[in-house]
Amino acid sequence: MTLDNDLITFLGGTLTLMLFAFTLVIFLIVHKKKRYEHLLEKQALENNYHSQLLLSRMEVQEQSFKYFSEEIHDNIGQLLSIVKMQLYNIRNNSKEQQIISKAGECTDLLSKAISDLRNISHTLNSTFVNTAGLVDAVNKDLEYVRSARDMQCTLHRSGDEYSMGNERELLIFRIIQEAITNAIKHAAPAAIDVYLDYTPLALCVTVADNGSGFETDNVASSGIGLSNMYVRTDLLKSKLEVVSEKNVGTRIRLEINR
Repeated sequence: MTLDNDLITFLGGTLTLMLFAFTLVIFLIVHKKKRYEHLLEKQALENNYHSQLLLSRMEVQEQSFKYFSEEIHDNIGQLLSIVKMQLYNIRNNSKEQQIISKAGECTDLLSKAISDLRNISHTLNSTFVNTAGLVDAVNKDLEYVRSARDMQCTLHRSGDEYSMGNERELLIFRIIQEAITNAIKHAAPAAIDVYLDYTPLALCVTVADNGSGFETDNVASSGIGLSNMYVRTDLLKSKLEVVSEKNVGTRIRLEINR
């Protein structure tokens, strides 16, 4: 009888210890899960704050672009048009061949200036970009570069075109625009090629130039003017790949999930 009691006591104690251990394990699992969920929530809040900060920065920049676009269109463009009209009147009313010739040359130069300003105004204005669509907006920007810089600029499009949404397409366009501007400013290329590859799952964007190239170590903080491109890439939740070789050129690639 004593042996039975000892056995029962032993089993009871063992079960109690097992129950305690099981309860402790469950408590630790639940605690760890809550801690993990808290960390995820904190990370999500930080990411959301970061995204909102980036978005606010881009919105301020877009408002500035829109203001400059309207100033160019409404004020500078109109003033140049008035000057062009005056030159046209001088050319038509003058009897001196030299004045007629010079007025004609100035009129042609003003026509080109007005056309270039119109292109700049369009590509700065987010409304135009959203209305025209990504492909036409890129074409317009390349058209301006070809005209202003006498540079070979080509858009290559493949796949069935689809919309990525106004906000995303504006971000993509600004990245392309920034890449083109950086190439012209820093690399002096003879040609720039933009590739828009529409695949079923993603839009692959590549901007390539045959300019002087640069060192890509710590490129994000190198001061070459890529910071805005990285900011917009973060907002797109994508990744920017920069490959460059001295005296060969630069290739910037972006892949945005559909």
